[in-house]
Amino acid sequence: MNTLGLERRDWRNMVVVAAVVTLVIAGSAEGPLGVRVVAGAIAGAISAGVFMVSTLLINRYKPDHW
Repeated sequence: MNTLGLERRDWRNMVVVAAVVTLVIAGSAEGPLGVRVVAGAIAGAISAGVFMVSTLLINRYKPDHW
């Protein structure tokens, strides 16, 4: 993770984002419990990926004074 320029808190934040999205989607989706859990897991994985790409881009291209 350090070779990409990510810090420990970035990993923690990604897990929190993925967990919250998973719970919200699983709680608000309709259908059997298994389908809701799978839908939440897929949405959580996608949001975690987007979060990591965004974090990497911000860390790479942010101004020096940040």
